Amino acid sequence: MRFLLVPLVLMCQQGIHGKAIHSVAGPFVTYGERFYSCEPDNRLDLPWKWHLRGTHFNPHKPKEPQLLTGNVTGVNETIDDGCWAKVIVDIRSNNQWKANNFVCSFKRNACQALRSNIPKFFEGMFKKRADDKGACILKPRVYAVNSTPIDWTFPNIPIFPYGQYRFRLTFGRGENLYACWVAETKVVPKPE
Repeated sequence: MRFLLVPLVLMCQQGIHGKAIHSVAGPFVTYGERFYSCEPDNRLDLPWKWHLRGTHFNPHKPKEPQLLTGNVTGVNETIDDGCWAKVIVDIRSNNQWKANNFVCSFKRNACQALRSNIPKFFEGMFKKRADDKGACILKPRVYAVNSTPIDWTFPNIPIFPYGQYRFRLTFGRGENLYACWVAETKVVPKPE
């Protein structure tokens, strides 16, 4: 009779008072822990690099946006909607990176993909409105931020598995690679 008590308690939780256990995926908050540029072995310098650092996540204030300081620097090449983009997301598991957990490619419209998928980063970093309907163009220059609040909201991805990720974003045109940016991030449950 005692062995039936545990399944019965787990199935009938109306009488149990306490916090719900979060699932492995759902609405999320993400924040960057480390930002750097990745250089392919056969290239010395890419035209677009980022040099950013962010504030640490405070679990007691999960709704506070992360503050970014640094810059994104573009030289000689323009990123626009004639460029391609590729996003590769690796997951951290068993103390190592598991490559290519999620892969998303944009054969064209790289700038628009950045603007619509990470709008608050786009607005904060490039000082352009994400809801602007005009042509999306990032001209070569230095885009600097200094303790700028960044809300890492992904409106096209409402739920995501919680965990630690390495987010690699590459841009280019034809066979030419313009940028390879990496953000090591954590995805945690969204506070209620």
